[in-house]
Amino acid sequence: MAELWDVYDENRNQVGRLHRRGVRLKQGEYHIICEAWITCRDKLLVTQRHPDKNFGCMWECTGGAVIAGETSKEAVIREIREEIGVTVTEDQLRFMGSASGNTFFVDCYAVELDVELSDLKLQREEVVNAKFVTLPEFLKMQGQKKIIPRLYDYMKKLDFEFVKE
Repeated sequence: MAELWDVYDENRNQVGRLHRRGVRLKQGEYHIICEAWITCRDKLLVTQRHPDKNFGCMWECTGGAVIAGETSKEAVIREIREEIGVTVTEDQLRFMGSASGNTFFVDCYAVELDVELSDLKLQREEVVNAKFVTLPEFLKMQGQKKIIPRLYDYMKKLDFEFVKE
């Protein structure tokens, strides 16, 4: 079954239509995605995208599209469970804010977990690797263009503690 998204206008108001994933949105149409910035003992969890996906083999934080009828909070909990096999509750999420791109709004959540890499169960069609990085390691990866575009910018804009130098 195809994944459907709610469509929003530039003011983040639902326009009453659904959109099928994989079809280009029209000018002035937006959808919502979510990201989980997961930290553990002062390190950030980054996951490597499957090579067949857009930005294949690049590193990112867990997240994805909010499906029709779902809140971004519900979506980020679902994405964490699906992509890395970890269950979190709403109480563990701290909303950092939203940013926007050409056709999307991204809702960003900070999550502090006490997990080991061995606890993760990666969704192989989405994620091929995972690791915890320190800020210097993250910044090096950013400089080498190994991190998906705009992730670091969103973290800076939304004042995420991990990226404070």
